[in-house]
Order: sequence, then structure tokens, then C-alpha cells
Amino acid sequence: MIKRLSSLLLLLVLFIGCKKKDLPPEIKLFDDQYKNLQLNSGFKNNNFTINGSDWSVEYVKDALSGEVFLDQTGKPAILKSLGSVSLQNGWLKLERKQAGDQLILSLEENLSTHPRKFLIGILSDGNRGQLSFTQSRGQGYAIVNKQITEIPGSRKEYTTNEGLYPVTVTNNDWVAKYVDISDIYREVKHMSEFTSDDDNAFNWVNTQDTTVFMQDILIDNKVYWSQSVPYKKGQSLTPYVKTGGGKIEMLVKANSSVNVKGKITYLSRESDYSFTIKNLTSGNTFDVSGKWKQKVPISTSVEIY
Repeated sequence: MIKRLSSLLLLLVLFIGCKKKDLPPEIKLFDDQYKNLQLNSGFKNNNFTINGSDWSVEYVKDALSGEVFLDQTGKPAILKSLGSVSLQNGWLKLERKQAGDQLILSLEENLSTHPRKFLIGILSDGNRGQLSFTQSRGQGYAIVNKQITEIPGSRKEYTTNEGLYPVTVTNNDWVAKYVDISDIYREVKHMSEFTSDDDNAFNWVNTQDTTVFMQDILIDNKVYWSQSVPYKKGQSLTPYVKTGGGKIEMLVKANSSVNVKGKITYLSRESDYSFTIKNLTSGNTFDVSGKWKQKVPISTSVEIY
């Protein structure tokens, strides 16, 4: 009885051993690092090696909600053969240029304060796996190149007294002297306005007080304006007469008072702009563009009345 039981156990071990040998080896569709990639940058044309002779991208989806992302035709984003597919809002492109094992990805920067988490489903020779990405905002960004082109015909000049205040100034001294008349222009502002169809044109800015040097105003080769302006979406207004800055003065005779009013000449213009922005950690660059409108005082005049 014992010999028979031992023989059965031996056969069972041999059977199990044979079964283990018959099982196919586990197939790794891609490197383990692709299962949980942590990024703080975008990238262009990065290659991901997929193991297998016949593979495809089955889906791209949100890792938190499970939402399947759509391509630019409004259908689920898939890649079954050679070619490329881009997500509907353009932040991810997948490409397969030739028969082989390379999946080529281009990923835009995530400029949100919230991490972007997404999955790419791979089907290869009947096996399935997921590339997993968590993409956070870069630690800092900076403009590394600027192109500013004034739109022909957009420049206009006009003179007005709108928004100006008459003042009365007095010189009680026995000699003529210059008296501050800046109060005439206390409500006058420089106006700068940036607009863009691309929200990323502004989302890269790290602080509220980022300024950018724009194109000088030249009239007959003379510079009438040359300074930086706040870079943000929408209008920025800065005082023409700055607190603690230079005064606007006129000469007043000794022992006299005068009533003074002013006029001001404005120049307005519109430009197309394009900035190249660099992720200071990774070195990845991307372009943003839009329109810039400007209205600035370029000259003033006063008269006594």
C-alpha cells in the first residue's frame, strides 16, 4: 500500500513538472519603468520599445476617471497600424513610422497645478499591458526667444484733452521757478493687452508680476517708448506719471498764479507675437503666440488760460 502511494505521488510530481515546462514564458511587453513614469516636462518624439511582432494601441484614457480620450475626429484614440493619432485637444500624439517595435510619443507640457495621469493600452501578440504616466508642472519656465511683428496699418496717433485735469499753480518766490504740473495727467495710463486663442500662452507664467520687454516705438528713428510690460492675459494699465518718478514741470513767473490745461498725444498699435518658452528643469521648449495691443502717450503740451 505504501509503495503504491509513493508511486502515485511520484507520478503527480512528474505530471506537475511537465505542466510547468509546457507553460509559455511570461512576455514583457515593455520595460517595467514604463508602468509608472513620473514626469515634470513635456517631450517631442520619444521612442518607447514595444516587444512583439504584431502590436497596437487599444486606447488612451484618464487613469483616475477611466474616461477614454478621443482623437481629432471625435473617435476613441487608437493606433492599429502605421501612421499617427493625436488627441482631440492636442496634448498627446502617438506615432508608428515603420514596421518595428518603436512607439513614438510627443507630449505637451502640463501647465496645470494638478498632475495629469493617463494610461496607454497596448495589445501585442494577444497580450495586454498599460503604459502609465503621471505628468506634473515643471518647476520653472522662461522666454528664450521672441518674435514681435507690428501689423502694418495698425499704428494710429491722435491728440486729445480727454481725461486731463486743469490745475492752478502758484509761485510765491521773488524769482521765476519751475512748478510741478503732473496732476494734470494723474489719470493718464499706458495700456498693454495680450490675447491668444491658446490658454498655454499664459499658463506657463510662474508669478503675477512677470514682465517682458517688447518692441520699441520708433518715429523718424527716434525712440518714443522702450520698456517692459506686464505679461498676462487681458489689459494692464500703468500710470503715465509714476509715484516717485520724474515730474512734469513748467516755468512760472515770480509772485504769480496761472491756470494751466494740457493736451496729450497717444500712439496705438497692434502686433503679432510668438515666444519660445523653455522648461528650466528639462530643457524642453514649446511655442506660444497671440496678439499684443498697445496705447501709450508719446508727447504732452500745456497752455495757460
